Amino acid sequence: MTLTMTLTTQSHEIALELHRVLKEHDPARVRGDARGTVSVRMSALSARVSTALESTRAHKCDRAAELRERLADMRAALDAHKHRFAEGETWQKLHHGLQHKYEALAATLREHRIHVPSLRPTNYARNAFHVAWGCFALMLIELFLSPTGLLYVASGFAVYAWSMELLRRASPGFNKRVMRLYGPVAHPHEWHQINSATWYATALVVLASTGSTLLCLVSVAILTFADPAAALVGRRYGRIRLVHGRSLEGTATFALVALLVASAAGLVRGLPVSHAVAVAAGAAVLSALAELFSQRIDDNLSVPLAALAGAWGVMALLG
Repeated sequence: MTLTMTLTTQSHEIALELHRVLKEHDPARVRGDARGTVSVRMSALSARVSTALESTRAHKCDRAAELRERLADMRAALDAHKHRFAEGETWQKLHHGLQHKYEALAATLREHRIHVPSLRPTNYARNAFHVAWGCFALMLIELFLSPTGLLYVASGFAVYAWSMELLRRASPGFNKRVMRLYGPVAHPHEWHQINSATWYATALVVLASTGSTLLCLVSVAILTFADPAAALVGRRYGRIRLVHGRSLEGTATFALVALLVASAAGLVRGLPVSHAVAVAAGAAVLSALAELFSQRIDDNLSVPLAALAGAWGVMALLG
């Protein structure tokens, strides 16, 4: 048991260090002069993995077997990537490969009830996909669906999404096929956890249940535009760190974009300018806080529900 605890502790520390390397050297931010730094950090990390494996080599506990397997895979990947990196392969390709090794280890640690953060690297294809589907949802809400119709459509989407989650859990082969299909727009942690689209579908059901087109528009608009804008600005230009890896620059971008798009939604629904801005401000503040502090809760769920709460509260005050 002591060796198992030692291995899980060492694995936790290794996972956190790899997370720091991948996050601090996101391809969207890494510069040419960082190649040497990245190589040194990868070598040091490989040595730590080797030490952990060597110190628990005689341990035969089943609970530790999968952790050792994940660490061995990671060491092989680190060593291979180190040599390929030195030979000139781009960091972007190596970064992508290491993301999945990290999430595989993280998933195993979570089975041991050890929390490690999910990795959310820059993914421009995902950002574009997110905005495109958000715009499609906004169009349906405003132009084509009644509140009742929206509830039916959102419920159908949620049933489909949760059914897919159950099938992915039941069949690793099915999960692999699905994630390869959605791989270009998926985060690495979604191979092992509930997909963000599933949480998005769940949030849509709650929004549609209000029967308010305005509240749906405000919340979906904020998630559609403010969330990817904050991610792009925060990862590329964020310097002042707040909590959970978020930056002041990213959070400020989120709040500003949320205020603008939510105000536009209010104006589209015929609110006076002062009321539209007030409702937007309530939604923007709470959703920005939700985005800032969401760690174990997916922000595709927390952000629209926080926006809903903020907008509804201000509407109630305004009568």
